[in-house]
Amino acid sequence: MNTLVIETSTPIELLAVSADGRVADRTAVSNVSHSVTLFSNIDAALGALGIGIRDIGLIGVGVGPGSFTGIRIAVSTARMLAQALAIPLAPVVSQLFYAVSVGASPGEFILTAFDAKKGRVFGALYRAGEDPLAPAELVPPGDYDISMLLEPARGARTIAVGDGAERYSDRIGLTLSQCELLTGFIPSGERACRLVERFHAETPHRFEDISKVLPFYARKSDAEVIREAGEGKDRG
Repeated sequence: MNTLVIETSTPIELLAVSADGRVADRTAVSNVSHSVTLFSNIDAALGALGIGIRDIGLIGVGVGPGSFTGIRIAVSTARMLAQALAIPLAPVVSQLFYAVSVGASPGEFILTAFDAKKGRVFGALYRAGEDPLAPAELVPPGDYDISMLLEPARGARTIAVGDGAERYSDRIGLTLSQCELLTGFIPSGERACRLVERFHAETPHRFEDISKVLPFYARKSDAEVIREAGEGKDRG
């Protein structure tokens, strides 16, 4: 099955296509909105493998948590394509794409943290096992103070990735004595495709209802906070 994977919840645009055992990985940091580059990168990846968009049989999408705008771009694009092509759409939490790309040894912890501003990160904590595509989830993806991810990892050999981990590298270094921070880390499009294909192979019918694929924001937007504050004043 030919697979397209899209993940844009950070400044990194994870975009990859797999076909007949080959992978075209266009993953890179984007200095402009993903809405500007996404479709051209899809075309480039398809062209590199000599196939067209109608040859795709499965789409995987990163649903967050991460940048609100980035998540919306990825999910709306993936849903549109899946509906137009009448093919399955597999939602994947964005942190897991990064965790399976690290290549950690069994027993090592994997901290994935995206900068969420306001002193927080969109992150998760995993422990690598024998299967590189199935790390154990220790702290589920969410909106955290970085300490919530660090405390469970005390004393463990840990690999940290993401711009949130880089931003709070000092706190990580003070808390975790055995942590390797991979700066400028780029997730693997090949691993992302394999993960999506694994999910689909295990539960194929789970991904047929596109309406169930929704963004996972993990926090309210500023607009929602302001609106709710205003409604609270009105009720008062």
